[in-house]
Amino acid sequence: MRQNRLQNKVAGSEFTLPLCAIAAIGMWWLPQQAFDVRCLMGLVLSLLTTYIVMETNAQQHIIRIRTRMMSCVWLILAASLSFMHPLGEPIIAAAFLAVSYLLLFRCYQRHRPQQLVFHAFLMLGIGSFCAPVMLAMAIPFFLYLAIFLRTLTGKAFWAGVLGIIVPYWCYAVWCFIMGDMQSFVARMADMAQLEMPSVELLASLPFVWQVSAGVIALLSIISILHYLSTNYDDKIRVRMILYIYVSQTLLLMAFLALQPAHYQTTMALLVCSATPLIAHYFSLSRSILTTILFLLSLLLVAGVATLNLWLTSFTLQGGILNALLGSCKSALPL
Repeated sequence: MRQNRLQNKVAGSEFTLPLCAIAAIGMWWLPQQAFDVRCLMGLVLSLLTTYIVMETNAQQHIIRIRTRMMSCVWLILAASLSFMHPLGEPIIAAAFLAVSYLLLFRCYQRHRPQQLVFHAFLMLGIGSFCAPVMLAMAIPFFLYLAIFLRTLTGKAFWAGVLGIIVPYWCYAVWCFIMGDMQSFVARMADMAQLEMPSVELLASLPFVWQVSAGVIALLSIISILHYLSTNYDDKIRVRMILYIYVSQTLLLMAFLALQPAHYQTTMALLVCSATPLIAHYFSLSRSILTTILFLLSLLLVAGVATLNLWLTSFTLQGGILNALLGSCKSALPL
C-alpha cells in the first residue's frame, strides 16, 4: 500500500475547497479592499466557472480519486492574477472555454454528437469575441474530435462550423439592423491583427506578468511530464481527455510566447487548460520529491499572488494618495 503524502491528504480533504474559496474571496477583496460591481460580478463568474470545472471532473472522472482539487487549483490561480478579478475579457473567455471543454468531452465515442459539437463550438465562437485565439482553437478541436474523442462525422463537422459561425452571423445582422457595419468590419480587423513575434516585445511585459507566466508554465510542464510518465494508470477515455488538456496547454504557452500583446486573455485560457493537469499531479503523485515540489509550488503561487495583489493594491492606494495630495494643494492659498 502506497503512503499518502501531504499533497494527497490536502487533495482528499473535505475542507480544502471551502478554505480555498475563503482564500479566493479574500484575495478578490484585497486589491481594492472593497467589492465594486465589476469585481463582484467577476467573482460570481469565477465561482460559476469553479462549478463547471467541478462538473467536468465529476462527469469524466479525470482524477481517479474523490477530490475537489481541480476546483481548488482554478480558484487559487484565478484569484492570484489580479487582472482576472473584474468582469472583463479574461474571466469571460476562461468561463466560455470551460463550458466548451465540458460539452466537448461528452462527445466521446458518441454516434450522434452533432448537438454537443454545435454547442461546444458555439461557446468557442462567443468566447472569441473576448479572446481571438479561441476562434483559431476550432482547428485543433476538430482534430481532437477525430483523434482523441473518435466521434468526428460529416454532420458533426458541419455542426461545429455552424456553431463557430453563428455568433458572428448574429453580430453582423445586429450591426446591419443598427446601420453600423463599420463596427463589424473593425471587429474582424482587430481579431485578425497579429504582431510579429519578437524577444523585445516579450521582454517589455511587466515583471509581475513575466513571473506569473513563468510560474504557471513551470507548474504546467511539471504536471505534463508527470502525467506522461504515469498515464498507464488512467482509463483510455481519461487519457484522451488529458491529452487534449496537454495539447491545449502547450498551444496556449506557444501563443503566449509568440503574441504577448494578448497576455491577459491568453493567461486566463492557460489557467483554465492547465488546471486539470496541475490538479491531477498534486492529487496522484506520492513520492517525497513530489511533496517537496508541492510545498515549493505553494510558495511560488503565494509569491505570484503577493506580487499581483500587492502591486495592484499599492497602485490603487498611490492613486488615492496622489488625489488627496492634489486636492490639499489646490485648497491651500497661493
